[in-house]
Amino acid sequence: MRRIGILIILVTVLSSCKSEHPKDYLTFSGTIENSKDSVMTILGEGFKKSIKIAKDGSFNDTLHVPEAKLHNIFSPNNGKGIVFLKNGFHLKLTSKASSFFKSFKYIGNDEGADSNNLFVSRFNFGQTSGSVEGFMILEKEAFLNKVNYFRKGMDSISDLYSNANKTMVKDSDDQNENFFKKLEDNYDVMHAQILAQKISEEKLKKGNKAPDFSDYENYKGGTSSLSDFKGNYVYIDIWATWCKPCIAQIPYLKILEEEYKDKNISFVSISTDDDRRSNGSWEKARNKWTTMVKGKNLTGIQLWAGKDDARFSREYMIRSIPRFILIDPKGNIVDSNAKSPANPKLKEMLNTLPGI
Repeated sequence: MRRIGILIILVTVLSSCKSEHPKDYLTFSGTIENSKDSVMTILGEGFKKSIKIAKDGSFNDTLHVPEAKLHNIFSPNNGKGIVFLKNGFHLKLTSKASSFFKSFKYIGNDEGADSNNLFVSRFNFGQTSGSVEGFMILEKEAFLNKVNYFRKGMDSISDLYSNANKTMVKDSDDQNENFFKKLEDNYDVMHAQILAQKISEEKLKKGNKAPDFSDYENYKGGTSSLSDFKGNYVYIDIWATWCKPCIAQIPYLKILEEEYKDKNISFVSISTDDDRRSNGSWEKARNKWTTMVKGKNLTGIQLWAGKDDARFSREYMIRSIPRFILIDPKGNIVDSNAKSPANPKLKEMLNTLPGI
């Protein structure tokens, strides 16, 4: 998850402001300590300006911007950042290449310096907040205390820069408050979801009993269950006919199956083709599976999860496919997110398994 500081600060969209200065340009100068680049680019809507950086890290240029707003700064090796530009400003910046945007400091206490120093200070303060998950996993009282701490912190930063552009401050305040309000409004649902995810993650740790599956249709006839493979290692390939990355693994999986055909390991491919990608028809989903198994002459043990796919995916926390799972002869998890057949490290790991 992204850090809250980025969500709160970087998404702020600033409205146009009436210029208080008669000038239709601004100056931007400063020094980037130990700069790794000779140029940086400032980008905004309908605006682009490249500024040369001298060998000593200094730069100095004159710009004209269509409107007062946030602009992006890109320096390929130094980093990237944000600057609030307005015609009439005389910005003087100091920074370090090693901590590019975080170290931005504007000299002075006029509107330009205060606006940008406020912005950078709020960004850096937001970076200390951690992830959204770090908020939502807390119990209600601790969650509210943390939200209020950062809400008040953002406000107190604003108090330090009295000359900051009022429109910028208001828009940033509104964005911050809207975000905090969304956190509060969604706490109950997200808190429950995160706790459930933590429980699932705990269940999928190495050595724990693998979530079961039973009576999945077997392409060769009948049905198969995880318990049928007890006594063998089981390498499970979760795939679907519509998944191109899954299909790309097939040649490697066939090679692996051939190399380990006399070993104590079963290769089980489980198709997750469902009605959602088959015009609402489970029969069509099944036909897609059988057609591809036959057409590509798939080897190993080919199963179809059918209507149990949702439960299976939930218990194994499958967010994307292909996904590979390795289970030991006792039915316990070796790796719930194993290496792919195309990855040479998979064979290295399989060869270390006792009793394979």
